[in-house]
Amino acid sequence: MSRPTRLASRYINRHVDLPYGLKVDEVEEAVAETYRLFHGINDYLIGDRFRPLEELLLGNSLSGLISEFLVKNIARVSATLEANLKVGGHPDLLPKGYYTSDAILKGDEGIEIKSSIQKGGWQGHNPEACWILVFRYTVGRQNNGKSQPLTFIEILCAKLLATDWSFSGRKGSSRRTPTASITRSGVEKLRANFLYRVPGVGVGSHRLILAET
Repeated sequence: MSRPTRLASRYINRHVDLPYGLKVDEVEEAVAETYRLFHGINDYLIGDRFRPLEELLLGNSLSGLISEFLVKNIARVSATLEANLKVGGHPDLLPKGYYTSDAILKGDEGIEIKSSIQKGGWQGHNPEACWILVFRYTVGRQNNGKSQPLTFIEILCAKLLATDWSFSGRKGSSRRTPTASITRSGVEKLRANFLYRVPGVGVGSHRLILAET
């Protein structure tokens, strides 16, 4: 199967609402660079007889790495956003000139980036009122037994409120990492404001809503 190198232009919604001056073509370029980086790493690994990246890193580790690639690549091409260099800082992308530093532990303005193979129920560590940009993708061995290269299938964006999250903290002596999940209301906001959606991947009432051509 051929590997994608860019988003398919016919499925890009150029009427999407993006914050902080972020442009659709900047997201396109960042995705293309993420593909180039991911495929380049895999070419090296496979050429040196290692397993591909999606088999070396499973689950959340792979999603986290793809998110980091996207954050750095959006920051590289965006005229208005920069990467938050604080380890564990929030949000991932900061408006240029808004803060006095590019390393913010917890900011009130910016964009949080999430990548996921899941259709919904996306999670974070805390409920946050902020802009979220979700990149859904497929990769690795699929249900039909065929191998699928990294492919972005849906990109969603919305400003969520604290009420668009549900929070699961620790109980008693539990060492479980606290998590917050985007509720149905938040997921609907994201699905309604899509930047990219290929046929057949939308959920519910959004399944047949594609970019106007």
